Amino acid sequence: MRLLSFVSPISLGWVAATAVLLLSPASTSSQTQQYEQRSPLPADARSSPPPTNLLHVRTFNSTESDACDAIGAALDSGSSSKVYRPLSLEYGHYIKHYMTSSMQLPACVFLPTSASDLSKAIKIVGQRRVRFALSSGSHASNQGFSSTRGVHITLKGFQQVELSSDKSYIDVGPGNIWDNVYQVLDGSGVNVVGGRVTGVGVGGFITGGGGYSWKTQQHGLTVDTLIKADMVLPDGSLVTVSETENPDLFWAIKGGGNRFGVVYNFRLKTVSQTRQVYGGVRTYTSDQLDQVVNATYQFSKVNRDPKAQVIPTFNFVLGQPGVSLLGFYDADEVPTTALSAFDQGNVRSFSDGWKLQSFPDFVQSSPANLTGNQRGAFHTVSLQRYSLGLLNLIVDEMKKYGKLGLLHSGTFVSYDVEPFLPYSSKAKSSAWPHSTNALPLNIYFAWLNPLDDAFWHEAIQKTAKFITAAAISEGQKLDDLYLYPNYAVTGTDPVSIYGSQSLERLGQIKRKVDPEDVMGLTTYFDF
Repeated sequence: MRLLSFVSPISLGWVAATAVLLLSPASTSSQTQQYEQRSPLPADARSSPPPTNLLHVRTFNSTESDACDAIGAALDSGSSSKVYRPLSLEYGHYIKHYMTSSMQLPACVFLPTSASDLSKAIKIVGQRRVRFALSSGSHASNQGFSSTRGVHITLKGFQQVELSSDKSYIDVGPGNIWDNVYQVLDGSGVNVVGGRVTGVGVGGFITGGGGYSWKTQQHGLTVDTLIKADMVLPDGSLVTVSETENPDLFWAIKGGGNRFGVVYNFRLKTVSQTRQVYGGVRTYTSDQLDQVVNATYQFSKVNRDPKAQVIPTFNFVLGQPGVSLLGFYDADEVPTTALSAFDQGNVRSFSDGWKLQSFPDFVQSSPANLTGNQRGAFHTVSLQRYSLGLLNLIVDEMKKYGKLGLLHSGTFVSYDVEPFLPYSSKAKSSAWPHSTNALPLNIYFAWLNPLDDAFWHEAIQKTAKFITAAAISEGQKLDDLYLYPNYAVTGTDPVSIYGSQSLERLGQIKRKVDPEDVMGLTTYFDF
């Protein structure tokens, strides 16, 4: 019955396909009406109702509500920045997250459209010591990392995508999703090292982790292509950071999270891009699990082509295990050997979406958004290699928690395998250390009932520990393979994410740039 409640809004045709598709890698007072005027919303916001839990009773902290009033009063009469209160369409749109469990109901939403207005808001929340949060794509799984019960500052007012005249760099606002950036660059002959699936925001992708990409084997992580950033410091001042200007702060924002201020512009190096790429999504039914495991193992062992990548996601959905395989080849040709381990003669797919297509179309071919709008959590393991035994163990874990999940409102269990080639030669010094070629495993659990939250949070940590122990038992050295911050679940030891040396430096920079601990009014891993 719970599964039926999950799929009932979806057409029966989609349900039938999904059973084997197995997808992978949500009344205003007169005092405030003057700065709560409606602004145009994206089409999806106008057509979608506010999140259902907006109907829940919410008692607002008067201090935080007063801070909302103060932010609105501080705006110039001609400012396009807005403050939105509960029950407005804009409020519901901007607090929505990929996972419903990540969302909170704030006293207000502030949408700044200029650096000066953003600065005013940061000064006010700092002076009044009220909780706040920053959001860009709202894809973070940990509640509080981009949500709050205080002042929610959405960076959707910063959606600039500006390519330089010589096409060597691009200025990108944190409020974009990567889809927007790819669409602007499509056909230009250049691209950026950015997100791999549709719907992922720019801001947290860079500052909250560093950015694994389809281009990582060729160019490193997104932070390795960062030239400079413009930001508001915790005291409200505006600065530019780069390797030569405020270099410590530049280092800290590359994966160090939301602890150092607010970035409102990233300048990224561009890389060459063919007009089309090859790839897409193939799906496999449960009878092909062993074959996909063997193909994944062979690919990870023999591939030497940096243009070729795969992400096999081993999933349990609608009571059945299966695989959704994202494949990519960074050229306008069908590869003859790089992806041959997955040829139809070796493993039979149920559906085959691999083809030549534009890069934006390729990214949007992954139906990642269809697995959102539920309660959920990410977690991760970092590995030296994907052995055949470890891959089989991962499949066993998927089946185990998929079946257990049926008793705990579970809707989706996914283990996403990411077998990169070594990328350390492209790695630059960053807050998140990534020069040891760690191979991430992304674990994603989704469920419906809030009463099952504790079960799933315990389960996702248990399975990660079990896989880690298995990797160590087969001789893998994991001590300096740090957990990817954008995947790590709440409560993860920061030392296992950053290492003691990086963590100490982050703390020193934080205390220097933010002596009043303004950014401590947000939520993130502790330094």
